[in-house]
Amino acid sequence: MAQFRLSKEGRERVAAVLRALLIAQLVVSLCMVIFCYNTTQKVMMLLKNVHKLTVYLLCGLVLLQTYCMKLHYTAGLRLVTLLLRCPFWSRGSRVGKIWLINGLMLVANGGLVYAACRATLKALVKELSSSLRVGMSQYLIEPSWKKLLDTMQVDLCCCGADRPGDWHEIPWLSVDFLNENSSVVMKLAGTDGKILPPVSPYSCCTPRVLAPCYHDPLQQWSDTTAWRASPLVAASLHTRGCVEAVRAPLVRALLALQFFNILILIFQVLIILLIQLLSTSARAAALRGECGGAGRGSLFGTPAPAPSVDPERRVVAGCTWNVGGGRRAAVRARSSYPYLS
Repeated sequence: MAQFRLSKEGRERVAAVLRALLIAQLVVSLCMVIFCYNTTQKVMMLLKNVHKLTVYLLCGLVLLQTYCMKLHYTAGLRLVTLLLRCPFWSRGSRVGKIWLINGLMLVANGGLVYAACRATLKALVKELSSSLRVGMSQYLIEPSWKKLLDTMQVDLCCCGADRPGDWHEIPWLSVDFLNENSSVVMKLAGTDGKILPPVSPYSCCTPRVLAPCYHDPLQQWSDTTAWRASPLVAASLHTRGCVEAVRAPLVRALLALQFFNILILIFQVLIILLIQLLSTSARAAALRGECGGAGRGSLFGTPAPAPSVDPERRVVAGCTWNVGGGRRAAVRARSSYPYLS
């Protein structure tokens, strides 16, 4: 059993380290929320129109974890103060254990939040591909889908659902938008009457290439010869699909959530050790009759039980604390403790 002899000043330094660790836990939780929000804000705003419940679930899980960390931090500061001022508090050991168990449950909840977010992300990516394909087929029919897809492809620099070629495989262009007498259109028409021209919306064009965008060969047919030999044909369109563009920031937020939870776990282990050291040292000093003196604390094991308060006890030097509205109460102790001899 690792034991350390701590003076009153030493216990105050341990308490200061505990407060710093609690503040660090709270800061890490806030950083987790801020990073996840900044990373996924654009994606979440776009997905809100497609998978609203999933978006709210992801945000709610992260916010719940942060709020629980805030409650844990507030209770921890109060507990550290009580352990310093009230070493004879009969319920101190029980409350401390409950608070430590709550901290461990909070860390476990962070792992559950991470697992839930990961599972939700997988389901979201799987459903998003089919949802976007449905929207692409209604691109020129439903204005809301057209607005969403154009906004997504411009803001996220993507094209199509899984790849840019999806626009060439989904019948999103109706024959009403094409010239049926055109020989080019007749060549592209299939036996089932569907027309799958190699045309993509203008929102697939990338602004990074300072050249005309070759997104509609049907309207740029006269320039086919000049464009065919140019390397800018493929470079003028976004190269990644929108599912990957949505998944990338969500994966970064998920990794950040895992990293921050590991930090919180490390802080919690240190807090458990220091709380044990502080409580056992303070109670050992109080049982010796010198609350302001040195006491032997242990990192492992349970602290000694507090004696019951008796009116005939004498006042122990330094064992007083504030109760009620600022009134100071004195801790009385027996002249001798047979079980300590």
